Amino acid sequence: MTLTSHSSLKRTSWFMFLSLALAACGTDPTPHAAPEPAQHDLPTVTVVVELLPVHYETVGSVVSDQRIEISSRITAYLRRLDVREGDAVQRGQALATLDSEDLESAIQQASAQHQRAQAVLADAERTLVDTGTLYARKLVAESALRRAQVDRDIAARELEAATAMRAAARSQMDYAQIVSPVDGVVVERAARSGDLVTPGAPIVVVESDTALLFETHVAESQLAKLQVGDTVRVDIEAGGHSLGGRIARLVPSGDPVTRRYLAKIQLDQADGLAPGMFGRCTFMLAAQPGIAIPTTALAERGSLTGAFVVDDAQRLRFRWLRTGRVLGDRTEITSGLTPGETLLQRVDDRVRDGDLLMTPGAP
Repeated sequence: MTLTSHSSLKRTSWFMFLSLALAACGTDPTPHAAPEPAQHDLPTVTVVVELLPVHYETVGSVVSDQRIEISSRITAYLRRLDVREGDAVQRGQALATLDSEDLESAIQQASAQHQRAQAVLADAERTLVDTGTLYARKLVAESALRRAQVDRDIAARELEAATAMRAAARSQMDYAQIVSPVDGVVVERAARSGDLVTPGAPIVVVESDTALLFETHVAESQLAKLQVGDTVRVDIEAGGHSLGGRIARLVPSGDPVTRRYLAKIQLDQADGLAPGMFGRCTFMLAAQPGIAIPTTALAERGSLTGAFVVDDAQRLRFRWLRTGRVLGDRTEITSGLTPGETLLQRVDDRVRDGDLLMTPGAP
């Protein structure tokens, strides 16, 4: 009897618990209202097709258009070399001095020969005068007069030769001091003090720092699209220089291995540049239809890059885009947009997919 009562009590308790649980599950609580979408008053832009420039980019270096190997015009010992690599030099500045003892001896010899020729000519002229007087008195034959005239003419020619030799010897002294023909920088010393230098053998190499070009190589497939005078943009990594320029020269003979052709770019200005600086050259080849939007319209959501497109209900829908080149303050879009669509021109972190765009005049 006790067991039966106990079992009934347990069943009664279970049914009461089950009833309360079912009642709780069947309760219909008041649902939470969905949050209102945020509204944004932001500028928009319409997608249009336009002509976008086609660029071709190469790498290269700043070079000097005047790289001069300075050598001696005479054979002599190098007495003193006054410059080192990296020194800035000016036009007319002395770079080196040669030994001039041999030159001074040559000048003395030439001067002595000139004096001798003067004396010979003076004697020949006196002889001609005397012979002319005797011939007038019929004391000598006409042949003697002709011989005296010939001797005077020969002496005059010898004096002219001696004068030229003396001038040449003196001019050699000018070559004893080697000067820079341009403003620039010494980039190499090929000789040292005490060396015997000869004509044609470089002593120093000077690069002009005022006649600078940008030198690059273009592919064979692009050569026909370029012409002398075309404008280009050159970006120098050192210092962040962005310069304008034009094609000054195109060398039509290419490298048979790389199939690339030399192009030299005349820079609009070269302040702050030095030979050897690395840079990139952008050639403007043509224009083709495409879509470009303000870079400020692009948004990063997670790992995706896209833009917020405005639908017919004025809702902002995030759309993934495939981007291309950066064109100044705009970015080329290669996939994801259709002409005529409207999108936010500027995006901030508050904008979310599904937000509303405030219409003009809305409160």
